[in-house]
Amino acid sequence: MAELVLWMEEHKLKQAEAAHILHVTRPRVSDVVNKKTAKFTIDSLVEMLARAGKSVSLEVRNHITAKSG
Repeated sequence: MAELVLWMEEHKLKQAEAAHILHVTRPRVSDVVNKKTAKFTIDSLVEMLARAGKSVSLEVRNHITAKSG
């Protein structure tokens, strides 16, 4: 979400302009700006980032826990 807000700031985009580019509604962009994370899936955020010209990578790692002994 922060990357999308930064992209908007860098390009001096108003929410309505960003919405047009991202193919979402202006209230949806407002939700991004206000960090309403519960309203978004990873897919929708990745799609918006792609439309903003950003690439996304996902890394999955094993969680290493300390062994007690």
